[in-house]
Amino acid sequence: MNKPNDEEWGMYDGQCVGCDVYGRVNDLGLCEECADKLERDLIRKRDWDYSASAFGLSADDREQLRRQIIARHGEKMELIAPSENRHKKQHRRSSHGSPSPRHSGA
Repeated sequence: MNKPNDEEWGMYDGQCVGCDVYGRVNDLGLCEECADKLERDLIRKRDWDYSASAFGLSADDREQLRRQIIARHGEKMELIAPSENRHKKQHRRSSHGSPSPRHSGA
């Protein structure tokens, strides 16, 4: 009986949803390169509940892992789109107590 290749376990042929390349993808539909980018992004965001690399690590070890990822790959997200929270916060600030610029005229 043929023993399955451990590197191929859980992989199937398909199109990566991250980069649109056809080849081997995981259960999330990501090729190996995009899966690595997602893992680094999760670590950058401190989204520990979804990071396989952070599983079972202490809080200090998770922060050390995050510092290593940023040192090697930079702070910028690679796959996850930037959060739109900044825009929402600005909108909320302008609507609290002070009139918006459009309505402040005479």
